Amino acid sequence: MDLRNPDNICFVKWPILLMALLLHAHLRWRSILFLRCYLTTQIGTAPEFLASPSLSDLRGKATDMGDRPQSAGETKSSGKKSAVDSKSKGEKSGKKSKKATKLTSQLYTQGNKVCLELNNKGYREIPTSIFDIRELSCLFLLNNDIDRLPDDLTLLENLEALVLTGNNIHVVNRHIFQLPKLQVLDISNNEISTISSEISTLKSLTQLLLNGNRLEQVPTTVGDMTQLRVLGLNDNLLTSLPDSFSNLKELQILGLERNLLEFLNPVVCQIESLRRLGLSGNKMTNLPHEIESMTGLQQLLLDDNQFEFIPIQVFWLQELVELSMCGNSLTEVISDIENMTKLKVIGLSNNKLSDLPQEMLKLTQIEILNVDNNLLPSLSENIANLYCMKELNLGSNSLTELPDSIGLCCNLESLNVVNNKLTHLPIELGELLKLHTLVISQNEFTSIPVCVGALRVLTVLLAEDNQISEVPETFAGLSFLKHFNLSVNRISSFPLAICQVHSLEVLDVSCNNLVAIPEEICQLNNLEILNLKENLLEEIPPQLYCLSKLRGLDLSDNSLSDVPEEVSLMSCLRELDLSNNKFFEFPKTVFAVPSLETLRFDQSNGHKIPNLPDEIEFCKVKELIVSNNTLRTLPKTINGMTNLISLYADHNEIWYLPDSLCEMQQLQLLHLNSNQLTTLPFNFDKLICLRDLRLYDNQLKVPPMDVCVSGVMQPIGFFLRKAFVREELLMERMFNAMKDDLSKTDLRALLKKLRMPEDQTFELETKYPGRDHLPERVVQGLRLWREHFGPSATIDELIRITHIINFETISLKLKTMKVYAQRLRL
Repeated sequence: MDLRNPDNICFVKWPILLMALLLHAHLRWRSILFLRCYLTTQIGTAPEFLASPSLSDLRGKATDMGDRPQSAGETKSSGKKSAVDSKSKGEKSGKKSKKATKLTSQLYTQGNKVCLELNNKGYREIPTSIFDIRELSCLFLLNNDIDRLPDDLTLLENLEALVLTGNNIHVVNRHIFQLPKLQVLDISNNEISTISSEISTLKSLTQLLLNGNRLEQVPTTVGDMTQLRVLGLNDNLLTSLPDSFSNLKELQILGLERNLLEFLNPVVCQIESLRRLGLSGNKMTNLPHEIESMTGLQQLLLDDNQFEFIPIQVFWLQELVELSMCGNSLTEVISDIENMTKLKVIGLSNNKLSDLPQEMLKLTQIEILNVDNNLLPSLSENIANLYCMKELNLGSNSLTELPDSIGLCCNLESLNVVNNKLTHLPIELGELLKLHTLVISQNEFTSIPVCVGALRVLTVLLAEDNQISEVPETFAGLSFLKHFNLSVNRISSFPLAICQVHSLEVLDVSCNNLVAIPEEICQLNNLEILNLKENLLEEIPPQLYCLSKLRGLDLSDNSLSDVPEEVSLMSCLRELDLSNNKFFEFPKTVFAVPSLETLRFDQSNGHKIPNLPDEIEFCKVKELIVSNNTLRTLPKTINGMTNLISLYADHNEIWYLPDSLCEMQQLQLLHLNSNQLTTLPFNFDKLICLRDLRLYDNQLKVPPMDVCVSGVMQPIGFFLRKAFVREELLMERMFNAMKDDLSKTDLRALLKKLRMPEDQTFELETKYPGRDHLPERVVQGLRLWREHFGPSATIDELIRITHIINFETISLKLKTMKVYAQRLRL
């Protein structure tokens, strides 16, 4: 949850707001303090909404408190009536009441607040039945497709929070500004380009969130909203701010990140109550000198701007807890930083620093220090002064060693030295008894450092892309390790020490030189994910079948040619990747894996197979990837795969699809790019759940590519029906046109070339004997061919065969009929 960007909201008591002022999270390095959101009956006069209103979280919170969230119509144990019970007093008609009851499964109460969640429902407009629930306090309509706001919103006189994040709203209806009790308005991530000056009539508003829109300016009347405490304007197109901002005397959080600001209006510096100021992602090169008066500021976020130096006034902000200037062009940090004695978080990554001043290493309160992607050649021994530090990120510098004194950073929990030039770690590193995450990837280690074995609480160790060929025996002492990445190294013999780390859940040894897996791997009874990709395995190690908790196994890019029947013993396996191996046929044995959900068999760099077995109907996977093979069709039994939701068969040689595919009404994704399809099955539009259809780089004629490119089933089905009717009529005309041009011998030669069975030809001659019945025999014989071969018995095939056996007159006649029919259609 990124609390730098106040996009999301939920009720929180006023004192908790002060805690949030220190919050700010990026996966790279930010400190994270999660607030548990809740609704309270003792809300006070200024309810605040700070975090995402995940109602499932709220319900869970209520359950923990012994206060079960109620659906409308229930009564709380305290004797209070529920939302719908209260509402019934004001109902105007039974008809409206019936509409409102459709929403009862989404309604619940918390204290004296009535909330309704209708997120991710695909609504194009707000359901009218909502406006019958006059006691509604909070309305959440996140991530729908609502493009307008109705006037009836004014009927919700008790509404305190309206959240419309992630819709398609272009204009904010002025009637919203007539809601007398509205305290929180979140219309982030829409398409709004202007805000009416009438918004200032919302006198009770404490949080206004307009992030992720297209605003080029802010109405000056926003300065009249003197109760505002949170104002989010991130991700817009602002180039300036109105002078009226100086009137926002209660404002605590101001988000102006990722706009087009080249300078900060000095009036912002007059807001003495401001605690967090977000200016990241703009075009700023300096700050106004008035910023020195913001003595209460605790968070200043200036990432991704164009600063070449830290403005001197910043060093006078002695209450600052977090200073972030990542992604600028800083070349040095001056000694004045020693004045900022309360700093806990410093972000200086992605700059041009070649040194860290000693004065910065005296700031003993620092908990997070991020200086990755700079030019540091070394790290000072004085790093030991930062004994409160919990997270240190030194990645992507030019470090060749770490100082021994780093072992004195006794509170360090996470250390990242990825992409440096390290060959060893100091033995003192083993004294970091709280270190749980260590990242040493992309260095020059030849072995896992011995000191790592002393890190008793280590849970994550990432060491990929080194030159490691061995793992020391001390590694076995990591009894809490859960995630170990040893990929892209030089391991030729599987280290037995790894097998003694019974806590391992994720193990990645891909891109090494393993030819075998030891029996001792059975000891990893907690292993859930195992990646053996790109090694030298010629068979699936039978030892893997005893890993009872394994749910993900990657065996791609090896030299496998078979899958033993024992694979069915892997009862928890959910994902299996067999891509790029040496299979000569599809391994049927995988169909017996009981819980398999995803099967990958992409042979872009492996031995390509020509077909899928009919037994595939017994496969219960939800996702099947068979791209980059030489499949010419899909098996008719594919409709037996009743769990299949996603099918990827790109880059094959598929020239027709079986009719049975159209029975798979549960199918949601079908990718058939780069095949040889010319037509789709007649009932293709019966795939009613298909949402993602890809047919690029085929030779589609029925329907043509311009009909299929949208992936919408209705026009595809409409075209197919008309096309099949036309083709049936044309083919019948062709049969009749041929009946007088073929002799008995010619007919026999044609049917033989059309691969009709000999016994059927004999039956035709028996049923329609003699010269007089020869024309009827011709027509019936061609109809049998059409019926016997189905989709492959096409007009083009008939023309091709008549040409091959030198029936040039007939072939030319059929071509003429086809061209004429196409001209008429055009």
